[in-house]
Amino acid sequence: MATVQRSLTAERGSLASVWGLLGIFIVKGSVGWLTGSKALLADACHSAADCAGTFTTYLGLRKARLDPNPASSSRHPESVAAIVLSAILLVAGIEMGVSSIRTVANGTEEAPGVGAVIVIAAGIGAREALVRYKRRCDTRCGIRGDRAGDNRSDIFASLTALVGTSGAVVGSWTDMPFLYVLDPAAGLVVSVFVVRMGYRLTADVVRASNRCSIDESDAQTLLEAVQRIDGVVAVDEVKARERGHYVVLDVSIRVNPRISVFEGQDVANRVRRMLTKRFLHVMDVNVKVQPYDPGYPYKSNHQEEEMSSMLQ
Repeated sequence: MATVQRSLTAERGSLASVWGLLGIFIVKGSVGWLTGSKALLADACHSAADCAGTFTTYLGLRKARLDPNPASSSRHPESVAAIVLSAILLVAGIEMGVSSIRTVANGTEEAPGVGAVIVIAAGIGAREALVRYKRRCDTRCGIRGDRAGDNRSDIFASLTALVGTSGAVVGSWTDMPFLYVLDPAAGLVVSVFVVRMGYRLTADVVRASNRCSIDESDAQTLLEAVQRIDGVVAVDEVKARERGHYVVLDVSIRVNPRISVFEGQDVANRVRRMLTKRFLHVMDVNVKVQPYDPGYPYKSNHQEEEMSSMLQ
């Protein structure tokens, strides 16, 4: 139950971030379209990119909780969604960049309204609130470090857009039309952030799809930890699958064939509890229990020789 609760908490934090970023994107896009601000439109695309990355994380967490068996499906929905969304983001980022370049080259005759500046500033505050909420959820789930920091470029993109739109608005107030170009120039810079995020999202999906095992050093550490658990005679394999910010382990162990099914299940539960508590990035563990090779006396990792559970 503790593992399920951790998974639900992580899902709740990711889902709240998805809806919050989606709302920010809609507001920025609408106001950017109405005011004609290239910087705000590009910033909206960047918020959409951040939303897409968080959405794929949510799908991964949900799949790991509902379908812990990796062999049950050959295609992960988060991978398909990430590929589609990253392609859309790459096209949108390139289009915004080309549009901003044309505006800078041809010149602009008016500055965006002050509403664009207000929306960008409000978006920065809302994004910070989402980051803090997600960080609290990660802390409750035992995640070390600030994984939310991977998406901090959204704040930097918004600050760039804020400087560009503010400079253009100041130019309209002080009758300095040459400052109008700051808005599309900021849009060009932010579009580079968007293309970069789209590329990183695609690269992460490709790396995750090709990653079927963990590093040898990490695998050895996990294997030794499992081997020391009472009742585990041998460890056949330890595999890891990434699910968003977490790792799901598939462990195959062998136990004394003379113990009961209940005792074998108890050994599996001890393995699961130890790995999820000792290794904070491990969200769940699927343990496969098999009997050790026949032969007598049977191996044991206990300090003292165990009495057989079957009377001779």
